[in-house]
Amino acid sequence: MSERAVTMLMHGLSGAGKTTLATSAPKPILLLDVEMASRFIRGRKIKWNPLTEAPPVWDGTWDICVVIVNEFQKAQVAYEYLKSGNHPFKSVIVDSISELQSKAVEKIKGRTQFQTQDWGKLLSVMSFYCKDLRDLAEADENIEAIIITATSRDYDGIIKPYLQGQIASQAPYWFDITGYLYVQQVADAQGTISESRNLLIGNHPNYEAKSRVPGLPTVLENPDISLLLDNIFGPAEQPATAPVAVAPVAEAPVQTAEELPALPPNGMPEPPSI
Repeated sequence: MSERAVTMLMHGLSGAGKTTLATSAPKPILLLDVEMASRFIRGRKIKWNPLTEAPPVWDGTWDICVVIVNEFQKAQVAYEYLKSGNHPFKSVIVDSISELQSKAVEKIKGRTQFQTQDWGKLLSVMSFYCKDLRDLAEADENIEAIIITATSRDYDGIIKPYLQGQIASQAPYWFDITGYLYVQQVADAQGTISESRNLLIGNHPNYEAKSRVPGLPTVLENPDISLLLDNIFGPAEQPATAPVAVAPVAEAPVQTAEELPALPPNGMPEPPSI
């Protein structure tokens, strides 16, 4: 049983930096690349095909092991290796669950139109897969982070992870942290504009976000998964200096739901400071 692990569902707009944030998790990392975007990730990478090979040995020459998930079976077989414990990984990333659901749809029905009875099967397949991955954080003492990314979508005025069917409302409650990642532009005293990537993890009337981890701020500014783990559990190895704490966004007066800006018809605004 792992005493140092966190599970996270992270959603946001394209380009918000979800994959970059996810790969700040402890290494070595297994990246299930469903969006075919791993070629843009910086770092030492190696590829693995779980249908034909055993997981690679971590020899110090790579940090991220990429599985190109062009069919749902690859994600399933990769999970079986994880479940067996026959792997070197400390972190597992699914990028993204929105696209993985599309692969599950193809597995169930091919490319023909879904029927009513197919939605129940899809819910079962995806819920079992997500929960099985989540449970690795407790079952495998070597795994420290399970991170699932998703694109965001407006569901009747609330921005949620984009998933089809009932899983859209259920998935955010399966993980320790559900966060909305967004980019905020900040001007200094000289008027120079810089960008800050913020992860909203506290309750908000317009964004799906929550955390069951005590002591964390509502918003994490420029978060890092490895530092977040240190912040929650203490450093994995005692360093000579104190660990860097996760910095919260400066607090602003609390706003009621009526005072929060309404969602525009096109695009999604930055969440206000809470």
